[in-house]
Amino acid sequence: MRLGAHLSTAGGWHRAVEQGEELGCTCLQLFLRPPGRWAAPRFPERNFATFRAAAESARSRGAIFAHAPYLINIASPDPALAQRSLTALGEELRWAQELGLAGVVVHPGSAGKEVRAHALPRVRAALGQLLEENPVAVPLILENAAGAGNLLGVTVTELVSLVDSQWVQRGRVAFCLDTAHLWAAGYQLLRGGWAQALEELAPVGGAATLALVHLNDTPVACGSRKDRHVPPGDGQLGLGFFAELLADRTYEDLCGILEIPPGRGNQLVRQALHRLQGLQRP
Repeated sequence: MRLGAHLSTAGGWHRAVEQGEELGCTCLQLFLRPPGRWAAPRFPERNFATFRAAAESARSRGAIFAHAPYLINIASPDPALAQRSLTALGEELRWAQELGLAGVVVHPGSAGKEVRAHALPRVRAALGQLLEENPVAVPLILENAAGAGNLLGVTVTELVSLVDSQWVQRGRVAFCLDTAHLWAAGYQLLRGGWAQALEELAPVGGAATLALVHLNDTPVACGSRKDRHVPPGDGQLGLGFFAELLADRTYEDLCGILEIPPGRGNQLVRQALHRLQGLQRP
């Protein structure tokens, strides 16, 4: 499995690539705008060119992903917020296309106080609109949720229900599974939960539809619905789970991304990557 982390873009998008090189990442994830802001920054063309030049020679070439801002909520029952979310997500896809990224990761969002069953078809329709209005080659990557706040996509089955299988077959949509989120949602990853999650992906193509995995451990109890991340081996999942996952040749071309506090000078990321790389050595 290719290994990397979500890294800071302070100083420019290219800085994430440069940090990834220094850390030995073979894949990485970044934000294209501050995750808590709606406004689209004004990007001089040199920012795109500088990033493309850095990515061209990086070990993570072809495996750099953007994560959409946290404000995006296409499941919202508020039409204004849902439309604003679609507009922002369309911008993310177009920027990712210009930068040559491998995909844009996004959570479907929260239904708020609305009944979940009413929100599901609305999200499916909104995703169809998004893909039609933004005919880019970069896939939209839907990520499972931990489950707090009436978020959609808590189960993999529910996540799959939001898409048309044709979107997946055409490469317009793919999936990301976050191990900490699966655990929080009730998947017993230490007793067959990972296989269960993949089985729920079967209607749209199974493991082949995974674009990346978020390799996060967590300190919370299984089924707690709490979204908490710690380095692999420091939480409830333990190193054994990650060792088994990394040893499976099914995933040798898959990207595994850490989403953990980086520590000063990315020291915590460095240590976690070193730990995972050690599990891959024969």
